[in-house]
Amino acid sequence: MLLCHAGPHRLAFHAHEVASITSPVGREVASARRAFQASDGAARALVAASGGAVGVDTLEIDAEPHPVLPAPLVAVRASGGSLQGFVLARGELWPLMGLSDFERFLRGQWEGA
Repeated sequence: MLLCHAGPHRLAFHAHEVASITSPVGREVASARRAFQASDGAARALVAASGGAVGVDTLEIDAEPHPVLPAPLVAVRASGGSLQGFVLARGELWPLMGLSDFERFLRGQWEGA
């Protein structure tokens, strides 16, 4: 599991969905900050097998298994289907996002702005 921050906000991704982690410099990256209506910015880019990338400010690998708690349907719909549930890690709830779905959702937020 990758535990990430976009500004002060938390996000989690399944590690197996991330093909590589790279610098966002020189590549088109959908900043995770868009989901929180904040200005774009990222220190790292999580690249999916599809080639799409999501930028995050920080990330840590958490090797502990975490059960996935279900997300309310209204929240799943509001996230464009990218919210897969929540995980409890380090005493806090982290929204678990599907990387490719979240990247498409963020691109839609940017195009709709």
